[in-house]
Formats: sequence, C-alpha cells, structure tokens
Amino acid sequence: MSDPAPHSLWGQLLEWLHRYRFWLAPLSFSAGLASFMLIERREWLAQWVAGLLIVGWLLIVAEDHLTRWLRLSPALLRFGVQAIQQETFFFALPFFLHTTTWTTGQGVFTGAVTLAALCSIWDPLYYGRIVARQWLAVAFHAFAVFVGTLTLTPIVLHLTTQQTLALASVAVAGLCIASQRSLIDREQLSQRLLLIAGAAALGCLAWSLRPWVPPATLWISHAQVTDALDPVARTPGLALASVSPAHLHAQGLHAFTAIHAPRGLREQVYHRWLHEGREVDRIALDIVGGRAEGYRAWSQKRGFPADPRGSWRVEVMTESGQLIGQFGFNVIGDVVPPRPEQPGPEPAPLPSPPEDPPT
Repeated sequence: MSDPAPHSLWGQLLEWLHRYRFWLAPLSFSAGLASFMLIERREWLAQWVAGLLIVGWLLIVAEDHLTRWLRLSPALLRFGVQAIQQETFFFALPFFLHTTTWTTGQGVFTGAVTLAALCSIWDPLYYGRIVARQWLAVAFHAFAVFVGTLTLTPIVLHLTTQQTLALASVAVAGLCIASQRSLIDREQLSQRLLLIAGAAALGCLAWSLRPWVPPATLWISHAQVTDALDPVARTPGLALASVSPAHLHAQGLHAFTAIHAPRGLREQVYHRWLHEGREVDRIALDIVGGRAEGYRAWSQKRGFPADPRGSWRVEVMTESGQLIGQFGFNVIGDVVPPRPEQPGPEPAPLPSPPEDPPT
C-alpha cells in the first residue's frame, strides 16, 4: 500500500487555500501588476504562474483520476481548479487593461477577461452556473488557458505575438480533446473524428478572433507625427496635430513610436498609414525588447496624394494583425496646384534604421 502522506499534504494545502480563498484574487492581481511594472526584472513571477496554469490544465483533464489517486473529494479538487483560474485571470488583467485600445473590439475581449475574473471569485455563480454545466466549465477553463498563454509565453519563452496566438489556439483545441474524450465511444471512428473536428473548429475560432485580442506584452510608450527627426539621437521634433498640404508635399512626415516589449523579444510590427479610414501605405519595422523607455522606431512617408486633406491615422500593428496603438493628424488648408515641371520619381516610404540592442 502506498504512503498516504503526500496525499494528506496535498489535501491540507487545498484546504488551507480554501480557508483563505478571499485573499487569492487581490494577491493574484497584485502579482500581475508587479510583473507588469517590473516585467524586465521579474520573469520568475510569470514562470510561477505558467507552472500553476499547467497544473490547472492537468487538474481539469484528469479530474476523475486525481480524485481517486489523491484521495480528495471532488469539491476540494474543483476548488483547486478555481484557484488556478483566478490566478490566471487576475494575473493577466493588468496587462490587458493597459494594452487595450478601447475604441476597438479589443475592449470587448478585455471586458470578457474582467467578467471571467469576477465570475471566478463569486462562488454562487461559479459553482451554481459554470461548474454545473460541463460544456460551460470546459469553455471557461479553455478561456483561462487562452488568456494565460497570451500573457505568459512572450515573457517566459520570448515568442512573438503571432507565435503566441498560434500556441494559444492549439492549447485551446488540445484542452477540448483531452477534456471531452471520456464522453465519446472510442470504438466509434465517427465520434473521434467529430471530436477532433470540433476541437479544430474551436482552435480556428480562437485564431480568427486575433484582431480583437490586445497584444498583452506590447504597448506604445510614446508616439507622434513630426516633420523633423534626428536619426543619430533617435529623437523626434515637434509633434504635429495638423499640417497644410503644401508643407506635406514639400517635406513629408515621420511617424515616430517607442514600443515597449519584454526583454529578449524580437518582433516585426507595421505602421499603417490610413487616409479617411483607407490604407495607403504599410511599412514594416523590426523592434527589440528590453529598453525601459520603449524601442524607438519610425517610418517616413513622402508620397502623398494630390489632395491629402482630411483625417489621417497611423496604426501600429503586429504581424498577426493585432493593434498595438494608433495616433493621427489632420491635413487642412488649400491645395497648391502643381508646378508645370514634371516631378521626378516618387521615393518609396522608408522605415527607421535598426537600433542597437539595449545594454
């Protein structure tokens, strides 16, 4: 007969957590806030939460087996799953609250994360509605896995946002297969194929929602439009809120951004120049994480339409189509008719030169 001591210790740990469960949410939020503010120096916080997330994933997949093996009541084990979900949502919440562009669909996603975090601490709703329905319990935990993967992997594994989204989508699909396989007849090929198809559809749905998902670990610390820039000091001139068509055609403009990213992360982002909501240019920029003030990069645009008047916007996008931030300017004034001389060839938009990695 095996020694029951480890099982008793595990049970005592869960009972202790249950006794002080009301402290778990504020402590988790504080840990996430500390990791967000000290993201370059406190990677161990993210690694700790990553370990808890993996444990929670295993708990929900093997809940029935662990109940017998650890000699725990199902209620106590479900509390362990709830604790992992609380830690995940509240840890990720400071990141999403800061990186969300609220005028876009990203606000809906961050609102869903906030709602899920609140549901995880309200026992009547969590146990009375969510856990009582297996499909809803699996969906809730799949959302926790998705949110946790988006927040943790760029910090721990230094994955790009596109790689992170792909990994999060695969994790959701894998969770669906692992948690639902006990409900099908494994002898029936049709049921197995149906389960795999459903999991793949869920993963594709998670991937398709990427324009609504904020890049949890990327944000703009400074952004402006200017007509002058020092490429050596990498500092912009005066910020411009409006400009005349003549000035625009004569000098062009620079879109300057300082993008904060975790240490060790290398990512390609894009400056999308839009005129009255229509994209007219997309310029690629490579950034390197680790600089406290953000990685400084810019794009230069000189080729503007003959009549550039109206509202202009520069969107900073990831390679996967996630919006990091946006800023704009207006072109106002009379359009000066072109000179009779034939102008020379129009120069192509130029990205900023690479910046040496921070030390």
